[in-house]
Amino acid sequence: MRSHICRFGATAICAIALFATQASADSLSSPRPTPGQGTVSRFEITPFASYRVGGSFSAESGDGQLKLNDSAAQGIIFNFRAKPNGQYELLYSSQSTDASTRSLLPDDPTIDLDIQHLQFGGTYLFDGEDTRPFIALTAGASRFDPNYTDLSSETFFSASLGGGIQVAANKRFGLRLEARMLTTFVDGDSTIFCESVGGEGSCLFFVKSNLLTQWEARAGLVFRF
Repeated sequence: MRSHICRFGATAICAIALFATQASADSLSSPRPTPGQGTVSRFEITPFASYRVGGSFSAESGDGQLKLNDSAAQGIIFNFRAKPNGQYELLYSSQSTDASTRSLLPDDPTIDLDIQHLQFGGTYLFDGEDTRPFIALTAGASRFDPNYTDLSSETFFSASLGGGIQVAANKRFGLRLEARMLTTFVDGDSTIFCESVGGEGSCLFFVKSNLLTQWEARAGLVFRF
């Protein structure tokens, strides 16, 4: 399981590196903005910490449910200028939490679950001086990796919508405060978290819910170039 997480994380790092290289080439060829016009920096890198709540998978029949417990999360955001008030955004985040397995496994144990998001999208910053509100929208993939026997990981399409403020928006270092909704799209009436037992496949349950939604409050330190 950990090797899968490392590979997913390595993919995110490689994507950020390749994205930064292309962004550098594009930005060097674009004109530098005139100060005082409310424009954005060429590059921004924002490591962040957050607290994430909510999220559950419901079984197709009965009252079985895999409920994610609230926990801390962390990640990094890479932005580069697209328009005077707009940015492209590449987001990577990870969460190590646990989940209750009500009516799914004998004795309803709590299992460890690692969640990773890799998404691409954009940010729009409203005009302002030292403090600037913003909205952000991204889409990509989310990986759910349970640490229980040999259950397989699952990867789904996901999207997120957020908004907040940037403090010290015209300086080299700033603060990004944000609330974000992360939605994972799950195929209804399908099996998830499967394993092979004695040469035969076995899955944790048939999932009924089509959406898994989590809410997050985050704070990050912005480095501008």
